[in-house]
Amino acid sequence: MLSLFRIWFDICLWRAAPQDLPASGILLSLSLGCYALVAMLVSLGSYGLAGAIQLALLDLGLLAVFVASLLYLQGKTARINQTLSALAGTGSLLGVLALPLVWWVQPGQQPEQVPVLMTLLWLLLLVWNLLVMAHIIRHALSTSLPVGLGVSLLYVLVSMQVVAALFPQQTV
Repeated sequence: MLSLFRIWFDICLWRAAPQDLPASGILLSLSLGCYALVAMLVSLGSYGLAGAIQLALLDLGLLAVFVASLLYLQGKTARINQTLSALAGTGSLLGVLALPLVWWVQPGQQPEQVPVLMTLLWLLLLVWNLLVMAHIIRHALSTSLPVGLGVSLLYVLVSMQVVAALFPQQTV
């Protein structure tokens, strides 16, 4: 298990790529489970338990459909397990890093009340997450980093719109 976290961490630092993960159904299930759990913990304070579970499942579904569709359209379906495992695993690790920042903000707190340092840390984490996704996607598609970044940005924007439409933020 520790070696799995090490590979995910190395992918976050661009020292490894999705193809360094085994194409295993068990690893995929473990990665997706971790991703869903962390997504639920991140959204728990804003959406309550039932909303956080629903949001985590929606997030997981969006990620899976996105990766499967993207790789299917590119004729690279053999890479789905490793790509999805890499995205879910690194998303889990970065989500764990986001937890203190999420818990620091009180539900209903106005944006101007959020400390500047926390806002900068949140922005840094967001950029890091985008770059990690771009790194994984460029390897999955065998393309350039700018293309990977564009696809990652597109996914994040679409995902945010779907979540905002289905789960208007409310405090518990």
